[in-house]
Amino acid sequence: MKKYRLLMIGLMLITKFYAIAQDDALAPKPLSSIPADERTLSIVPDKAYFKSWLTDGRDILIAPIKWNGYQWIAFSGVALVTAAIMTQDAEIQQIVLKNQNSFMDWASVNGLERLGSGVYSLPALAILYGVGAITKNDKARYTALKGVEAYIFGFVTAQVLKQLTHRHRPYDDDPPNPNLWDGPFAPISNSSFPSGHSTVIFAVATVIATSYNKTIWVPILCYTLAGLTAASRTYQNDHWLSDVFVGSALGFAIGRTIMNNHIKKLKILPVSHVGAGIMVVYQLN
Repeated sequence: MKKYRLLMIGLMLITKFYAIAQDDALAPKPLSSIPADERTLSIVPDKAYFKSWLTDGRDILIAPIKWNGYQWIAFSGVALVTAAIMTQDAEIQQIVLKNQNSFMDWASVNGLERLGSGVYSLPALAILYGVGAITKNDKARYTALKGVEAYIFGFVTAQVLKQLTHRHRPYDDDPPNPNLWDGPFAPISNSSFPSGHSTVIFAVATVIATSYNKTIWVPILCYTLAGLTAASRTYQNDHWLSDVFVGSALGFAIGRTIMNNHIKKLKILPVSHVGAGIMVVYQLN
């Protein structure tokens, strides 16, 4: 039980400190009602939308440079929990393998694995966009577009880290050894760290949960499905638990970074309600 407590502590740390440090509410009013020069993104896949990928990609890449104290504490917490889990990876793997059953085998292969690979999640985002277009729901269209972006950034980030680390997967060796890391010049087959499925599903789930955070069941459903998908990667013996934990935290951070860039927070207006001059407005949500 101590191993699972460490996992829960790490998840609570990153969730708590990101919630404190960053704004997480998408504007409740339609984005079309916000002046164009105050938006950072579009609700259609146009030039402005793809241009925003450059800004978001830059912010994801240089995020540590801009971290505040809370975010460094969150990162430290995740790093410590990851290190603790790594010491127990082999033992956890054996416990999981001894508790497999036919129902979970079917659910993991036919449901959760496909959710993390994009077979289910990407069509779901397409449906969300289509419904938003039909009902003229700007938030739905915006969320779907950002979900696709989060998926792409999550996938690319995970693949880059895999190629830099080349950690052996649980099934690569006999006996399995979680301490084998071949570095950036190893064959592509050894690429366990981090879990790509966990990264992309948490990135997408975070975008949707953040966009609809006022509707309590949406974040609960999103993070439950993301958590089950991530756990299935260890259950299927494709990843060590530490791979899954890091991938989940990474996906969460990517999703939050993308969503926090949606509207420029600082605006300078040429008028002031107290007289001549300018007025600086800091937008909280």
